[in-house]
Amino acid sequence: MIYSIYEIQQRIAPVAKQYGVKAVFLFGSYARGEAREDSDIDLLVDTSGTNLRSLLSLGALYCDLEAALQRPIDLITVSALEQRAQMPSEEMFRETVMKEKLNVYDAA
Repeated sequence: MIYSIYEIQQRIAPVAKQYGVKAVFLFGSYARGEAREDSDIDLLVDTSGTNLRSLLSLGALYCDLEAALQRPIDLITVSALEQRAQMPSEEMFRETVMKEKLNVYDAA
């Protein structure tokens, strides 16, 4: 099954709210409208101002989002994306994510 953007929004909103996440962005094949049956869902999560700093708490968020979406996900935080961008080999990845990202949850 290929989810619509709306379906993704509806499935992740309760989880994002539960964890106090500021925003969630979709990128990758789903954001480009190129998702296939076997596509994972790529999510960029803004956890600033939350207690989601430990690997354990981020792992719990990951598991709950994956359970809500009922398919594999890739999860990266905004802060991790910024740190990766400091490495020359990763700058293009950051640029691609920033260009493709679609806001699918905003706590504001």
